[in-house]
Amino acid sequence: MPAAEEHVRAALVPIELLEWAWQRAEVRQALRARDVGAVFRHVQQYAGASQARIATATGMTQARVNEIINGRREVSRLDVYERIAEGLNRCRWSPGCGSHHRASRAGT
Repeated sequence: MPAAEEHVRAALVPIELLEWAWQRAEVRQALRARDVGAVFRHVQQYAGASQARIATATGMTQARVNEIINGRREVSRLDVYERIAEGLNRCRWSPGCGSHHRASRAGT
């Protein structure tokens, strides 16, 4: 398999951060503070997810993920928080998370 194809396939693999990692004090603090840059860094550390995988999972570009991780951009819109929570399979930390996908699947 060519390297470029392997890179694309890796970016499409869902991010699986185990529950023990979500329960770590520093991760919980980042979630409480809505510090998405810190959350993304923890996802990189504990799930081994690349910026490309995070971007694919959250519907962002890799460049935007990089800006958030490096503090050059902050997330402030609720719909973006919800999309990130859904992409990281953590809907319980974002009210209304998943509602846009449920609605689109229902045909509304």
